[in-house]
Amino acid sequence: MNSEHNEVMDIEEPVVAATRVIDELFPECRAAFLSSGVLTSRRTATSDLDIVVVLDGPPAPYRETIRRHGWVVELFVHSRDTLTHFFELDAQDRRCTLAQMCADGYVLKDTGGIVSGIQDEARALINAGPPELTVEERDQRRYFLTDLLDDLRGSTDPVETVFIASHLLQTAGALALQSERRWTGAGKWMARHLENSPGDFASRLVAAFSVVLANGDKQPLIDVVSSVLSLAGGPLTEGYGAQAPAE
Repeated sequence: MNSEHNEVMDIEEPVVAATRVIDELFPECRAAFLSSGVLTSRRTATSDLDIVVVLDGPPAPYRETIRRHGWVVELFVHSRDTLTHFFELDAQDRRCTLAQMCADGYVLKDTGGIVSGIQDEARALINAGPPELTVEERDQRRYFLTDLLDDLRGSTDPVETVFIASHLLQTAGALALQSERRWTGAGKWMARHLENSPGDFASRLVAAFSVVLANGDKQPLIDVVSSVLSLAGGPLTEGYGAQAPAE
């Protein structure tokens, strides 16, 4: 049995493995956080270790994927200043993934007591919520979602219907969250933010999408997406216009 196979089979507990990664690769780092998802019931057989590392300066910032101690490891390497900068960049996109990793993460290292300041900053950003949609942004999203919904209504090809429905799942979910100034994300992060939002919208959206997959019945998804559009100001087609950005 080769050594690579031995490493994959000998999977260590996440905190132990993450601590070894920091000790081996970043012994002089100022702080390090292990994203908490891998320490909860959300952990799966394919979960990786997401680690935020804070250095004094270069070569930060960078991102790298490696394999160590039986785990795929996603490294998010920053300086203190770039960490704040990327918190703000994410927030402009109405996402808070990096801030969440620091705010709720397991502290692997804290040199000079900087962790509390980082976590306070991350939690303050998360609690403040994302910026409100501008009128132009809301109209653009309403128009795009209306167009997708019309595509779903008119679709007769089963394969096209599934792809349109999957696009609607993400687009309607994002608009529902953004309309209420809630954080959004992609993939599992979208699901988690929807799950934490009030009401039963997440379960209704997923159930409606599942019906499309199961038997091609589009009406439940049309109904739930239409309710999202109503809350955002209603469908938008005729009369919509947008200016190209100035060069």
